[in-house]
Amino acid sequence: MQELDPILIEVMKNELISIGEEMGITLKRTARSLAAQTGDFSTSIVDEEGRILAQGFAIGLQIGYVTGVMPLVLAKFRGKLVPGDIVVSNDPYGGASHLPDLILVSPIFWQEEVAGYVVTVLHHSDIGGRFPGGTGIRCTEIYEEGLRLPTVLLYRAGEPEVTVFQIIESNVRTPDEVVGDLQAQAAACQRGVQGFQRLLAKYGLATVRQCNEQLRIYSESMIRKGIAAVPDGDYSAEEFFEDDGLGGAGIALKATVRIRGESVEVDFSGSAQQVKIAINVPFNLSAACAYISLISVFAGHAPINAGLLRPISVTAPPGSILHPLFPAAVGARGMVMWRIIDLIYAAMAQAAPGKVFAGGDGGVNTLLFQPDKREGARKMNTRDVFASGWGARPHQDGVEGVVPMALGGLFRSVSAEMLEQVSPVMLEGTGFVPDTGGAGKYRGALSIYRKYRFLCDGMIIVRNCRVTSLPKGLAGGHDGTRSRVTLTSGGVEAELPLKSMVDMRVKEGDVLTFVQPGAAGYGNPAERDRRMVIEDVLDGKITREYARATYGVELEE
Repeated sequence: MQELDPILIEVMKNELISIGEEMGITLKRTARSLAAQTGDFSTSIVDEEGRILAQGFAIGLQIGYVTGVMPLVLAKFRGKLVPGDIVVSNDPYGGASHLPDLILVSPIFWQEEVAGYVVTVLHHSDIGGRFPGGTGIRCTEIYEEGLRLPTVLLYRAGEPEVTVFQIIESNVRTPDEVVGDLQAQAAACQRGVQGFQRLLAKYGLATVRQCNEQLRIYSESMIRKGIAAVPDGDYSAEEFFEDDGLGGAGIALKATVRIRGESVEVDFSGSAQQVKIAINVPFNLSAACAYISLISVFAGHAPINAGLLRPISVTAPPGSILHPLFPAAVGARGMVMWRIIDLIYAAMAQAAPGKVFAGGDGGVNTLLFQPDKREGARKMNTRDVFASGWGARPHQDGVEGVVPMALGGLFRSVSAEMLEQVSPVMLEGTGFVPDTGGAGKYRGALSIYRKYRFLCDGMIIVRNCRVTSLPKGLAGGHDGTRSRVTLTSGGVEAELPLKSMVDMRVKEGDVLTFVQPGAAGYGNPAERDRRMVIEDVLDGKITREYARATYGVELEE
């Protein structure tokens, strides 16, 4: 291999990221659903062996979808694809996550040779099945959850496979949205192929491959350096997922992080067996939770590529809730997914104190509304997501009003204007809830609330985080606060059951108030700078009474 200019390698890194970002911009601007507008999608570029070269607009967790689905794409289609082909898959037992997440893969041809692939992942508004959106917790087998696409051609030589599209349209509640979003994904793939071909024309295939190998080596060296700085040992954390929907005391979850030199293994042995509701987590997603958690702790600012995964191995007993066997239902796996990340951070807090923040808000709350009426512009399913923010950090307060780190920076709530334009829902309020961030030398993020008024009858599915358990404080910091969801109907307000997912009917005029958990604190509250307490009071983030009772700071009016 010839010696390469390090400046060229840096330029190559940023050009690859730029191609991925162009794919993401194309997808978001051409997609039809609210799901796409929340940023619940990823774009990636992989090499001819299916190894990740770069991600553009990316949810960190979806790195596991790419690494999961590419081996099956290669096994089934290597040597059989032509320019313009696009493969689609959503099979949780074939590398995907749950059925609403559709993965599109398209080859990049250069001089009649496959030089790599582009990949887009998007959560779709519906996929058929028993519950709208494909995420109902009460499904017992994957057959109930919707249409499963086992790695098939969606486009052939640039032309749609009409039969596949007809099957999809006939099985989903929102065919216009789903087909429109698939077309947006295909357009993003086309944009990525063109961008990578321009890169090849500019530098040549050999140089591009050599630069990418150097980037993989660099990323691998960075994460190995971070791992090596932590003492060897086994670091474990466990807890119970409190809402199993089965009438029991909860579901055991356990993670052991084994650090040996420059390598790390995550072992989920000790976790419960798979269950007869839809909270099982496909193994590739459990592995992705481990990848993104460890990358955030150890990798610094290393480029995202396959090199980061080389020192990490993940195991889970087959047949367990974190490695379910077919045909276990997985559509509502999100709530347990967030607990995996919390477990790994809790284990790493033992191994690398000072590098891990306190417990965050427990994930992302979701509201899905399937209206009975679809009139005028207001014809879409409502899918809104929101989160409170991060737990306090070792040297700063938690970041407020943002999604968990594992989702990246693009995942966000739908704006009120867009929500109300396309859905029969009015957003009547959103904001911080005072006195809800876990106290500490550094304070956790405050709870966020959102208040919805439904303008017609319909069905809602509410996904909740931390319904009885609390985000855990670190180094003497206080725990966070739990979530709370109420429904006001006919002038009577009632709290929804303490369940991680509730599906129910609502009537025109009903109001749902949704409060996300507050994140946990870091360090002894008695050590908090008095000026920071005063600023929080002036900003309305804590009350004077809370400042006095929690921090011992007395303030006049």
